[in-house]
Amino acid sequence: MKKKIPYLVLLIAVFTSLMGCGEKEETREATPVNVKILEVGKNDGNSQQSRKISYSGTIKASKTVKLSFQVSGTVKQIPVEMGSFVKKGDLVAAIDATTYQNQYEAKQAQANLAKENFERINEVYQKGSIAEIRMIEARSNYEQAQSSANAAYQNVKHTKLFAPIDGYVGDKMMEAGDVANPGQPVVELLDIHTVKAIVPVPDDEINTYKTGGKALVKIDVLQKEEFNGRISEISVQSNRENPIYTLKISIDNPQQKIKPGMSCKVFLPNNTKENSKISAFAVPVESVSVTEEGRNFVYVVDTTENKAKKRFVETGKLYNNEIAITSGLDLGDKLIVSGYHKLTHNTSVKIVQ
Repeated sequence: MKKKIPYLVLLIAVFTSLMGCGEKEETREATPVNVKILEVGKNDGNSQQSRKISYSGTIKASKTVKLSFQVSGTVKQIPVEMGSFVKKGDLVAAIDATTYQNQYEAKQAQANLAKENFERINEVYQKGSIAEIRMIEARSNYEQAQSSANAAYQNVKHTKLFAPIDGYVGDKMMEAGDVANPGQPVVELLDIHTVKAIVPVPDDEINTYKTGGKALVKIDVLQKEEFNGRISEISVQSNRENPIYTLKISIDNPQQKIKPGMSCKVFLPNNTKENSKISAFAVPVESVSVTEEGRNFVYVVDTTENKAKKRFVETGKLYNNEIAITSGLDLGDKLIVSGYHKLTHNTSVKIVQ
């Protein structure tokens, strides 16, 4: 029996060591994990809209006019630069009018000659010395010659392009020396006193919106500044072969700081209904994990225990870096969006900013 005592002592020592390790491991697990949260449905602090589904869009001018000549010729001048502002009636381009001016002068000379001939014959006719048919023929020749001269004068007028609206020069397609053909764009004018956000919307959501509905537009390059807008147009057919429709959101732009081509996000908080197919909430896609069985879950904070709770959710469509949650989250839930990879169910957590 004396030889077995060391073994018993050894077993007790090993057991005591293991218990100590277990206690240390338990202590490490009790250390709260720092996490960041997103309160579902609450304003994000920089926006007046709740975190609902957003749509990415592109800004376009409310009116785009491409100016072109009605006659051909060599471009003589384009006295505007891209980005410059022009008023209605300002000259924006001109082609060499020499040929058209010569044609007009020749035809006008013929018209003047025909007029003199008609006046002489008419004077003789009034005295009764000539048949009426001669007077009618002379008058007809004069009218035809004058009409031809007027048409030639229109060609002269068409050698100059004038701005039909107030606007900015969005593009110059030609320079002095180029040859312009009828209908070929030379200068593009943009009216940006009002702009439009062009937004693609899936087919199962387009019918939830109506013209006149309010919208909020956020433009990142303008320090995420927000603008109020309204739905002005809704397409009635999808684009190409994809079941995607288009919304146009009109935005007042009195200072012209919103430029065509800027990317934007459009929020439509007043158009989302409880029975709509659009979820009331969108969350960062990286905060949603998947089990081995293929079930989606997130972690939320139980503030009474300061612990992470696993919550199974149903997901909807992807919207850029966000995903729609169709069930499993409620308004006010504190969704963990940072530090979730360190968590299991009931892990102690500490909320940090």
